[in-house]
Amino acid sequence: MRKKILSLALALAMCLGLTIPVFAATEPWTRTPHMDSVYYKFKEEGIFVTIYLEGSTIHINYTGSGTLNYEHAEYGIGELLGEYSEYYGLSRGSISDFAIGIGPGIDDDISDFDWRVAELLEHQYPYSISRIDSATPAQPQQPEQPQQPEQPQQPAAETIASPTNDKLEVNGNAADPTVYKIGDSNYFKIRDVAALLNGTEKQFAVGYDGEKNAVTATTGQGYDKQSGDLAGAATGGSQTADPSNDAIYVNGEKITAEVYKINGSNYFKLRDLGVALNFYVGWSADRGMYIETGKPYSE
Repeated sequence: MRKKILSLALALAMCLGLTIPVFAATEPWTRTPHMDSVYYKFKEEGIFVTIYLEGSTIHINYTGSGTLNYEHAEYGIGELLGEYSEYYGLSRGSISDFAIGIGPGIDDDISDFDWRVAELLEHQYPYSISRIDSATPAQPQQPEQPQQPEQPQQPAAETIASPTNDKLEVNGNAADPTVYKIGDSNYFKIRDVAALLNGTEKQFAVGYDGEKNAVTATTGQGYDKQSGDLAGAATGGSQTADPSNDAIYVNGEKITAEVYKINGSNYFKLRDLGVALNFYVGWSADRGMYIETGKPYSE
């Protein structure tokens, strides 16, 4: 029986610990030495995975022969949104859609694969799945010889999290969590949200699994408030926000979310938490953002 996988946009955090060959349409990106590992991962099954970026569209091609299943979607999509989005400096704002190509040698039954792709992308990105002409797997691109000296790498621009005065209500009552704005979105500390929802229909416990480097959320359980929870408006001015390397699990299922770590704590978009934990998130000009725990999440 298929596990139901929640789709959060996380963050990125769907890292499977493997890598995928990634190269641009016109000029190859520099590849780390282990980038061939996923390309060859399904070699015995006859399936090869290649990825390239064209403008703001991510192309993921599956070639060779065999039957696609959910694992191929995990390695072809999940890993890209995890390790390589950070390694190559991609941001969610720079990706507009996914074009998934399937070679003629791949079996027609892709229902298991298609289901997993939808779970991964349907809440965040448009995507298409189509047949491509080539049945021959593209080989991982190697640098030309002689290799030119590497140019000094420019430091990546820091992501800035700014304090915000945007309001939040929970079941009609004013709330005062610590909130930072990154780009145009507000990010909330997950422990603050757990403290605010404690005792309601949507309460959840928060923990940390050190062996998995994972944040865990368990619905239906009470939350033990900690000393740093609900400390109020962010103080100390703007902070540096780094994409979180922690995996995120809800009720034992790994989810995808765009999560930033600020001062050692994980911060989420409120709607991403609403999707994962099934509580209603709304906005109005007079109330600002609000949570209603008596209603399920809806778009």
